[in-house]
Formats: sequence, structure tokens, C-alpha cells
Amino acid sequence: MQTIPQDIAAGFFLLPLAVLTALAVLLIRSSRQLRWVVAIMVAWTALTAALAASGALADFETGHPRIPILVLTQLVFVVWLAWFSRWSGDLAQIPQLYLVGLQCFRIPVELMLAELAARNLLAVEMTFHGRNFDILTGVTAVILAIWVRRDGEECMRHVLIVWNLMGLSFVTAVLAHGLLSVPYPFQLLHLSVPTFVIASFPVVWLPTVLVPVAYLLHLVSLKRCLAERPGASEGVSG
Repeated sequence: MQTIPQDIAAGFFLLPLAVLTALAVLLIRSSRQLRWVVAIMVAWTALTAALAASGALADFETGHPRIPILVLTQLVFVVWLAWFSRWSGDLAQIPQLYLVGLQCFRIPVELMLAELAARNLLAVEMTFHGRNFDILTGVTAVILAIWVRRDGEECMRHVLIVWNLMGLSFVTAVLAHGLLSVPYPFQLLHLSVPTFVIASFPVVWLPTVLVPVAYLLHLVSLKRCLAERPGASEGVSG
């Protein structure tokens, strides 16, 4: 298992916890019924940390795709929760200001990925020096959140839809590069450095915690946009 430098490890430890704390506050403020979602997030974060710390995710020889299974399982849950569950309406009551603004966490993520690549722990293709454009989502999230706060949600609805689709495409491209370059026997994408690092704690929280949070925020924001009606500048019920 690769050894992660302490400064980068601290970042990948503290950032997911900060993002999850902020998301938990938003969920509980939106509806007390969403407390069970917070409990699942906490349990999932602990489970993935334990698996990575035990070395179970670093077994690349047997061909068991444990990391892709974990990631895809969480993404299926996120899609169901945001769009198809009975609680999707409660989630859509979270204001766009927060759904968009919280996506700024992608800026420090990209900076840490670039630092991993600089230390030859990650392929440069996985950073903004290569094929990763996700930092644009984080930067534009800050700008768009200020814009939404100033002008309101309704007049920004079409911009928000386009921005969310852009953000989803960027994070999906990065995720695909990461999962396809994990050095399993059936590895499909061969980058300059195989993606060993995502099996290590706490970097494992990038694909298993932060990426699902990014998807959840985008999907809920889209649902809120599509649920709005002309003249409804504030809030959405159900």
C-alpha cells in the first residue's frame, strides 16, 4: 500500500469531514426525516475508512473490483435518493445557494490531486494539468453562488441546469479515468501512473465520499430547477 505524505493525508481526511458536516446540517435543516440519510453517510464513511485502513481495497491481484463496486453502489444510492425516493422533495427544498456553493470543495480536491501527481503518486492525466477539468466546476460554483444570492434562483434556472450538466460531465469523466486505471488484471486505461492511491486511507474518501456528494448536490440542484415554476423565486415544496 502506498504511503500518503502527511500534509496531503491531512487534507484528504479533513476536507471530507468538513463537507459531510456541512451537508448534514443542510439535510437536517431541510427535514428532520433526512436524519437517517446523515446516519447512512456516517456509517458509509466509517466503513470505507475501515476497508482502506485494513488493506482490503489494495488487493489488486485477485481481480475483485472492490473499489468500483463501492463507488457504483454509493452512486446508485445517490441517484435513487435525489430523484426517486420519497425524500427527494425534502432534498429539493435546500436552496440553490447552498447546493451550488458547497461544490467549491472541488477546488481544494483538485489542488491535492495535483500535489499527488507532483509526488508521482497519481497520473498527471488525473489533474488539471491533464484531462481533469473539474476545478472549473469548483471555481464557477463560487461565482454562480454569488450570482444566485444577488439575483435569485428563478432567473438563473436555465444557467443552473447547464452548469449542473457541465459539472456532472466533468466529475464523471474524472471518475471514469480513475476507475478504469486502477491496476486490476482487467485494467482498461493505462495512464502514466496507475491509480493505486485511491485504495489508501484517507484518499479512499475521494471516490467513495466526495464524488457521491458532488453527484448528490448536482442531482438535487437539477431536480429543484425542474420543479420550479415561473414566479417561484424562492423555495420549492415537494
